[in-house]
Amino acid sequence: MMEKTAIANNTNKMQLKLAYDLIQGIDKQNYEYIYRGKFTQKITANLLNLAEIYLDKSPDTQKLKKKIYFVMVECLQNITKHQDKVKDIVSEESAILVLEKRDGRYFVTTGNVIENENIIKLKGQLDKVNGLNQQELKVYYQEMLVTGQISHKGGAGLGLIAMARKTENKLLYDFQKVNDVFSYFYLRTEIPLDDRIIEQKKNYEKSKFSFEKIKKMHAILLEQDILLNFNGTFDRDNLINLLPIIDAQVHGSVDFKKRIYKIMFEMLHNIVNYSENHTNDDDNSVGDNPGIFLLSNKDNTLFFTAGNYIHSSKIEVLEEKINFVNKLSESELLKFYTNISGFFEKEEINKPDLSIIEMKLKSGNKLSYEFRDISKNYSFFTIQTSI
Repeated sequence: MMEKTAIANNTNKMQLKLAYDLIQGIDKQNYEYIYRGKFTQKITANLLNLAEIYLDKSPDTQKLKKKIYFVMVECLQNITKHQDKVKDIVSEESAILVLEKRDGRYFVTTGNVIENENIIKLKGQLDKVNGLNQQELKVYYQEMLVTGQISHKGGAGLGLIAMARKTENKLLYDFQKVNDVFSYFYLRTEIPLDDRIIEQKKNYEKSKFSFEKIKKMHAILLEQDILLNFNGTFDRDNLINLLPIIDAQVHGSVDFKKRIYKIMFEMLHNIVNYSENHTNDDDNSVGDNPGIFLLSNKDNTLFFTAGNYIHSSKIEVLEEKINFVNKLSESELLKFYTNISGFFEKEEINKPDLSIIEMKLKSGNKLSYEFRDISKNYSFFTIQTSI
């Protein structure tokens, strides 16, 4: 496998590789998108808008859009509820949300920190829900509404009951201990795309394997101190919802945040411009313009990493553009930027990429990049800078 790499100062090499590994996981596991970061009311609203964009683009999800949306709302409310309780003790960016489509089913998986003292009660609630059939769940739900005794005696929360009723499936869950005080609580819900699928024999081993993969992926993101991870389709429709989600992850002065926001915008814009639907060598379609964006904080340095698929025929030109920008000093780059109109009159192959110039100018650092062959015609392009 060919691997072209340019490594500059302050490069987080692990995250250049991580971006590639995660995007490969998306293709193999059929993840629609993965988000790891803060979960606030505003951010969850943007995440739900992103979900609507994905569901609207897929014809087989039209009639299930409300059901999937309902499950996501319940899952996100569960995350924010637990996050509010522990936010002063653990990282606010520790939770994860994964939307996955496979075998005629949608899966919504979440992971978030809870206090160990709540595990026994929560496990009892989940087992209670999973032990009831649809008619029993309906009766139980109505009882909880009447009595108002939602959970203090081992009864299930209304949200869990509602999810089990809506999906007509058991709720898969797990707890993984962090320390003596906290654990990660993982919850996975399944929504069939067709009523006939409910009657089909389920491949529990495949579903369980995918669940385990998500937990391992989450552990890697935590280990690498990733403040924010977003994997999914990048286009102009979802860019509007992505930017405020990412902007909410960073802190600092107004000027500092403006620099960060500009870098993030140009990186996402770069993905939108270059990302394309790639194919295997046998010309079977894989994905729909998938990409990845990572934001991390190591040794008081913010690292911005973005990756996407690109046709191999575009590598040489793109590499020339990055190398051209990297070789210029700040003053030279500023001078070039102010006189750029004349440069645009030249041939296309020599034109600079404005997003690449902006990334270097705003970060003040060289751009690290990497190309990896994935097939006969396509490569995976990763770019990184820091501030």
